[in-house]
Amino acid sequence: MNMMKALLALLVLASMAGCASTESLYAQYDELCPVEARVTSTGLVTVTGIASGGAGLVAGESRTQVWEPAVYFGFDQSPLTDAEARRLESNLAVLKQYPTLQVSVQAFTDEKGSASYNQKLASRRLNEVVQYLRDGGISNGRIKRVALGEELPILADANNEQRVINRRVELMPLDAQGRPLVLRADFARSGGDEFVPPAPVK
Repeated sequence: MNMMKALLALLVLASMAGCASTESLYAQYDELCPVEARVTSTGLVTVTGIASGGAGLVAGESRTQVWEPAVYFGFDQSPLTDAEARRLESNLAVLKQYPTLQVSVQAFTDEKGSASYNQKLASRRLNEVVQYLRDGGISNGRIKRVALGEELPILADANNEQRVINRRVELMPLDAQGRPLVLRADFARSGGDEFVPPAPVK
């Protein structure tokens, strides 16, 4: 009887904590925390499924996919290039695989031009990415969005080659409650990946 009470207490604690620690004992709670995410040595985010059952996974199976943290745009451009659309495909696959995930989408520009123009340009970029996700089957309610324009540049006072980093739409995976997923990075080995900025570069 005491063993039964202890087991019941563990199940109650596990449900309040939200995540299961032992697959065989708490498999029914795995849907509350379906993924682990980490940053690779090149700065890409990998998302690994830890759920048993549901989302097309079988017990004990784990899948790893790449999460692209941002897509980039040419100077004064809002359409997605083919290369940037391909980057979004991996995010789309993750969102389809884990239907409880949400995504934060934030759009930015560089500082060239007026603030009001840049706000409109950021909105157009945002709409391109959101429409791409929606066309891929992601419901509107799973997408949290904001166009920030020239606010929050990554590289302030950048030259022409660096400025492209500010012309971006950032995508962050969120859990079912809308909280950013915890990401772990190997900072000592980060960097070194190839980046080809979309044209035009000005």
